Amino acid sequence: MTSKSEPGQYTSDTRHSSLKNVLSEDVGINERISHYDTWAKTYDQDMEVYGFTGPQIAAEYMKRYFTAINSSYLDCGSGTGLLGIHIKELGYTDFHALDASSVSLEKAKSCKAYTNFIQEFITTGKLSIETDTYDGLVCCGCFAPGHLEPDCVEDWCRIVKPDGVVIIVMNQKWLSQEPAYNKGKLEGAFQKRVDEGKWELVVREQKDGYFNKDVGEVFVFKIK
Repeated sequence: MTSKSEPGQYTSDTRHSSLKNVLSEDVGINERISHYDTWAKTYDQDMEVYGFTGPQIAAEYMKRYFTAINSSYLDCGSGTGLLGIHIKELGYTDFHALDASSVSLEKAKSCKAYTNFIQEFITTGKLSIETDTYDGLVCCGCFAPGHLEPDCVEDWCRIVKPDGVVIIVMNQKWLSQEPAYNKGKLEGAFQKRVDEGKWELVVREQKDGYFNKDVGEVFVFKIK
């Protein structure tokens, strides 16, 4: 005999619906942000259920490339602050959080890992951040359907200082399955900045178990 969920009870169907909503190609910017605002309360637990290890992978590369713990860094698309526990463990003293969801940013404050919070949507235009502000930028899980456009990296080359490092962690499958990124669109945007002398590729690697059984793709660039 199958039991029915009580009204208002959080279920696996709710979790899957939340994921589907934020990844939908048919959802506009404001509606997507609203979905994230609603999901923020259970987002961390849900990502654990899904086996999302992006933050752990990002932390591995942060430890390797963000070597000055007192420098300024940006968690670009920080969400609820899943990177926060790793930021604290690695001892960083000036890590900023940027996200479009005010509710997610409010939750990120609770981990006490960030020193500044910026509510802003990441577009292909300029962010409200001064040139050469950061020594490094990490973006984990934000290159996904309906999320970042490939050319958003243009402004990252502006806000990160020369010799600074940009770490990108994403689901490998979106490189071939997401229309905005496939057929070399995303990799082409990365390469365009290499060709223009704005950054250089330091490493590109794959990591198993990024999201359940999906493979993670990691790009590390150094700003010129």
